[in-house]
Amino acid sequence: MAPYASVEGARQLPTQHITIRVPWHDRGWDGCVCDDPLGNTSCLILRRIGEEKQDAVEVRRSGQRLDQIASDAPGDLPPCVGERASFMAPFALTRSITHPYSSIYPDTHSHYLPTLLQQPSYTAACVPFRWMLREEVEGDVGLAERLKLGWIPEQEPDIRNPNGTPANTAWLQERGNQLALLDTFFSAVTPGDSLCFFYAKRTPLSEQSRRVIIGVGRVSSVGEAVEYRRKDDAGMRCVLWERNVGHSIRPGFADGFLFPYREALALAEEEGVAPEDLVAFAPDDHFDEYSYGSELLSQDGAVASLLVCASSLRRIQTRIEGPWDQALAWIDTELNRIWRARGAFPGLGSAIAAFGYEWGFQHGTLLAYEIQLKLEREGGNDPWGCLDSITEDPAKLGGSLAGMLTSGFRSGWQELPRKRRALLRLLARCALTEDQALRIYDKTERSAAGINLTDEDVLGNPYLLYEQDRSSLDPISFAIVDRGMFSDVPGDANREDSALDDPADQRRVRALTVRLLEEAASEGHALLPRSWLILRAREEPLHPPCPLGESVLDTTEPSFGGVVGCSTTGADEPAYQLDRLVTCRTIIRKEVNGRRRGRPHGTPQRWREVVDKTLGDANPDGEEERRREEKAAALEQLFRSRLSVLVGPAGTGKTTVLKMLCSLLPRDEVLLLAPTGKARVRLEEQTERRGSGQTLAQFLMRYRRYRADTRAYFPFAKAERCADYRTVIVDECSMLTEEQLAALFDALHNVERFVLVGDPHQLPPIGTGRPFADIVRNYEPAGVDTRFPRCDGGYAELTIPSRQRGRGRPDVLLATQFAGRAMDPGVDAVLDNNADDGDGALRLVQWNHPQDLVDKLLAEMIRLLELDGADDEVGFEESLGGNRFADLPHAFFRNEYGDHTGAAAKADGWQILSPIRAGSVGVDWLNRMIQDRFRSAVRERAEAGGWTRKVPQPIGPQSILYGDKVINVVNSRRRDVWPKPEGEAYVANGDIGIVVGQYKGRKAKYKGLPWKIEVEFAGQRGYKYGFSRAEFGDEGNNPLELAYALTVHRTQGSEFTDTLVVLTNPCWLLSRELLYTALTRHRKRLVVLHQGPLATYRSFSSDQHSEVARRMTNLFSAPTPKETAVGSDARFLEDGLIHRTENGDLVRSKSEVIIADKLYSRGIDYAYEQPLRLPSGRVRYPDFTITDYAMGITFYWEHLGLLNDPGYRARWKRKRAEYTAAGIRPWQRGDDAEHVLIETQDGPEGGIDSVEVARLIDEVIAG
Repeated sequence: MAPYASVEGARQLPTQHITIRVPWHDRGWDGCVCDDPLGNTSCLILRRIGEEKQDAVEVRRSGQRLDQIASDAPGDLPPCVGERASFMAPFALTRSITHPYSSIYPDTHSHYLPTLLQQPSYTAACVPFRWMLREEVEGDVGLAERLKLGWIPEQEPDIRNPNGTPANTAWLQERGNQLALLDTFFSAVTPGDSLCFFYAKRTPLSEQSRRVIIGVGRVSSVGEAVEYRRKDDAGMRCVLWERNVGHSIRPGFADGFLFPYREALALAEEEGVAPEDLVAFAPDDHFDEYSYGSELLSQDGAVASLLVCASSLRRIQTRIEGPWDQALAWIDTELNRIWRARGAFPGLGSAIAAFGYEWGFQHGTLLAYEIQLKLEREGGNDPWGCLDSITEDPAKLGGSLAGMLTSGFRSGWQELPRKRRALLRLLARCALTEDQALRIYDKTERSAAGINLTDEDVLGNPYLLYEQDRSSLDPISFAIVDRGMFSDVPGDANREDSALDDPADQRRVRALTVRLLEEAASEGHALLPRSWLILRAREEPLHPPCPLGESVLDTTEPSFGGVVGCSTTGADEPAYQLDRLVTCRTIIRKEVNGRRRGRPHGTPQRWREVVDKTLGDANPDGEEERRREEKAAALEQLFRSRLSVLVGPAGTGKTTVLKMLCSLLPRDEVLLLAPTGKARVRLEEQTERRGSGQTLAQFLMRYRRYRADTRAYFPFAKAERCADYRTVIVDECSMLTEEQLAALFDALHNVERFVLVGDPHQLPPIGTGRPFADIVRNYEPAGVDTRFPRCDGGYAELTIPSRQRGRGRPDVLLATQFAGRAMDPGVDAVLDNNADDGDGALRLVQWNHPQDLVDKLLAEMIRLLELDGADDEVGFEESLGGNRFADLPHAFFRNEYGDHTGAAAKADGWQILSPIRAGSVGVDWLNRMIQDRFRSAVRERAEAGGWTRKVPQPIGPQSILYGDKVINVVNSRRRDVWPKPEGEAYVANGDIGIVVGQYKGRKAKYKGLPWKIEVEFAGQRGYKYGFSRAEFGDEGNNPLELAYALTVHRTQGSEFTDTLVVLTNPCWLLSRELLYTALTRHRKRLVVLHQGPLATYRSFSSDQHSEVARRMTNLFSAPTPKETAVGSDARFLEDGLIHRTENGDLVRSKSEVIIADKLYSRGIDYAYEQPLRLPSGRVRYPDFTITDYAMGITFYWEHLGLLNDPGYRARWKRKRAEYTAAGIRPWQRGDDAEHVLIETQDGPEGGIDSVEVARLIDEVIAG
């Protein structure tokens, strides 16, 4: 037992484990400054580090020992020291801690002196922040009441601001209150028995927001509390919250281990593999226990965490050398011990709380603690017998808790029916929270949660707890239930409540199948082939394992009804799909196929006249004539079809065609929808229908098909359907999941015309499926690539960019390379960086190291934003909508009012994009660098002391300032908004804006200094949304982040006037769709800053790097996954979305497949898109290169697909002229040229003449 709970008011808790948050560190937390402090941006997620990190100092001190720095210049110690970044230091460290309030609140805290904290080697100074938060301690459900601690509110000081107003402090201040909580917390941490789990909130290993386990060891010591020194020992006493916890992890890994994450990053750098595949993520069902700096981890949480660690180490064993057998053996030993410590009923406290709810008893967890301590003292192991004894005679419990066992509670327990008692025993077997247990046990709460189960149902199949609770805000996990069913506790013979002794029990197999399918759905798969499901099951961190096989699934399938649907792949392999996705598939297929067969709308229009009226009657040239012809054909398809798709890259005029369509329809019969707020605003503006659009969430919430708290979309047949609109237009459909589209179709009635708009070559949605891409593929006419216009049967594709974005512009050509179609002959010149710059539309800038990137990025920003130099802060602020005033060194930011344009009008003026968040080229570092470079004058004003400050102090881990560009990252309803909107004040995830307040001018009506920031969002101009400092911290999601640089995923659905795209290679996150999306976010100018030669990114244009093709869906046909090699890894792609030759090569078109297969069938070796360096030094990529060494001839085969397009034809002529100049001549009979060019082309109706291909091969190459 730990030597705590000695202070009056504290309580002894049973032994638990401890989680300890540490920042990411690139040297293994060894007590030195990072080797690359600028490259470590993951640590900036912690507010202290984000606010206090001194980049220049850390760069100067990089790699140096912290104890030496503390001795030489304590002011140079990095702030990460206070966040336990040195927990693996093999030396002691002493640092001085100053009370944070000593200078802020002098009346109550100025008597505290700096106090030394001595940290021994291999120690972490742990702070359990949640236990120091007043809101967590106070109240009927606070820690003090739930654990009956001696917390005395009256001892807390009356803290005042310097102006005499009450200070809004969130933390405990007085020593006695602090120790009552801290000593209680550390009483559960027992040296020798408790394990310590080190974790990080953000790492460069993954873009996910899950906690990452860094290492695990045994607690070896727990230090005493250290009290702040005081002047003359006067005034209120207070202790440091830090408590030293020693651990057993050492370099030899004899008693604990660290994960080899630095080696995983190196592997990703060398081979391009995803490092997150090797990461041990903290169990999601114990997320709260991996929060708040340090927290107690239950025995069940320790079991779950060790199982995850073992699973990760087994994956690591196959890729990285190390003592992993030893670490796995250590885990196995600890698992055996902790299973026993966990006991059979880890959820006893929650079960008692659920029972006691109706009796007004709120101390179920405390009662369970007391029962456990009583059993430990008396050597018993039957908590239920102990509970029976206590309810009969509360005096046996002793203490104040005995008096809380009311007669109602006691009689209720004694009279509890056998089945209800059995249900409680079952719930106690699972480590449920009190809310979860109440939701199941209490029949009223169960019904309100939509869980249609009886007690008998739950007792008959405990896994229904997981299956039926999946849609809750805090769902019961499969793992929680599974550990309850297989507790592995010696002597636990009384299992009448949950008799499971078969690892392949059908109930378990079915629930595991559901969990794996849910996981797959979150990754984008709508279904899984049986073999994939089996492999996933065998990698699950379960005890005992559940290694599914063919026979087990065959016998279990009959029980899948109503939960899992059974289907097949295109190769007739059994496949499985969540029942709700079967419903979504049915709804989407019925709507799409039914409407495609429907009669077209009548009322023929003069489509070309509508186009000319909208665009003006200028005499169109050849390109403009084709542009208008294409739009007229598209408009006809949209108007006449019951359901149509309008596709095309950005800048081709999709919303212009929608504007034309809307002009033909009654205004009140048209519904405009988009998945995001910014896309909705753009759709309204470009169709000139301001105020008539809605986001998908806004619309579906009204019809009960969207839950804001869980962000879930779903069909709901019993809910009301909307019949108010005849035409429904949905923009940015590539972002829609299958659930979203099915919910939309399900919510609408009597719609005559659906128009789905988007670009199927962009990133697929975050969630299940790729419904828009599947519908487009279903509608796409045969031979579409060679047709003009590409419009038929409800399909309308725009291919010709606007006059400002001509099709031959290099930025357009560069993007089309990653569109998954045949290569344009002009792309090679762009990759070679010698294409016409298109009036500055594209700039290609190569960088080679991070500082080189910084220098070149700043130079490009100065050019693009027309700044006077790198110190032109006011010019920079003007680019963000700021207003210059006289010669002041800063601009003023205002929201829109009257005729005054607000700052948010320029929020989409320019944007930096990067595929990654972490690292020295990720968005975190880029945002920090730009703010440091261009906002220093505002920072000085924000950090100024005294009463003259006119702007808020920096807020949040990123130190957000007045005038910063920010993005909202949390969907939320807001109360603090001015002026008050007529409807709901709601800010959506992804909304971009400018901080326009607070600014305290002479007319300000509030008292005191500015205390919050106010943001005007681009989609809600004229409104200021307030965000207080209390909303930002180390836990939860901070509502705002800096947005000078954004990840590519964040910008999907957005457009900016100019973009600067930062590319790094190798980068495991890169995909074809990501690059395409990044290269199509601009309207005017694109700057690509690429690491290394641009040509190295060409490989990502292949099908093997397609995220869309990796997803398994079955909306209209069964999927057929095909394995392909990507570097050292294997990847499965949907066969219907790739072009695969008989030789296994992935090519770009069906015509190229025919050519390759004809060559292969004749035994002729070929190289696909092999680089060819011409005498001019330029590099070109022929489709096929065939070298006949016997004859001394090399053939270069180019297949042409769009010769009906004048621009394409002209670009091919230029490329052919380059070949000719290099001595590569078109084939002619009798010519004995050493280098021969072979040309083929698609026919007028699309496709290639395979007979002609065979003849050419036989006559020219084989002959």
